[in-house]
Amino acid sequence: MTSAPTRFGPDTGTWHLDPLHSSLIFVAHYLRFGRVQGAFGQAEGQVRVAQDPTRSSVEVVIDAASLNTGVNARDAHLRSADFLDVDHHPRIRFTSTGVEPVRRQNSFRLHGDLELHGTTVPVVLNSEWVGEAPDLGSPDDTHGHFFSATTQISLAEFGVGDGGGTPWGGRIVGDTVDIVLEVRLQNQDPAPFLEQIGHTP
Repeated sequence: MTSAPTRFGPDTGTWHLDPLHSSLIFVAHYLRFGRVQGAFGQAEGQVRVAQDPTRSSVEVVIDAASLNTGVNARDAHLRSADFLDVDHHPRIRFTSTGVEPVRRQNSFRLHGDLELHGTTVPVVLNSEWVGEAPDLGSPDDTHGHFFSATTQISLAEFGVGDGGGTPWGGRIVGDTVDIVLEVRLQNQDPAPFLEQIGHTP
């Protein structure tokens, strides 16, 4: 006889991605030997938590043009048709397909489809509920939960270019990219506050 999944994290209902207190980070090999870290600054998403947590669902949409590695010229190149081609593929979308419990406390695998550069590929996010806390600015009506997740993707699977070769061997951008997510979910839709402070796509 199997026991019901242990509940942790948010209560049942719809929770919203808080882009102001979330980090959507990627780390890529660059010029063969280097590593470059960047993040996407604009995203929106909802998590619908079911009574049975394994039946919960997630959908997140990221503005591909909000990529930022800290170097304007490099960011412009990564947005170009050589790489992400954001003019033709402006959105990156993740849609969950299943939640898989694991033995480690407060951890789970989030299965889903990642749409990037016009191609959809299944991915698995190794995820963990970190904790909860009321909102600093409005603790009486807004509550947040914090999650961490990691995965790796292959750019070639999405048809993303590598920028060509370097004179010393290897490619300008390596094929394997690490994804590191530090996410805050909140019970209130952040859209009105984001519009108020001008944080809109």
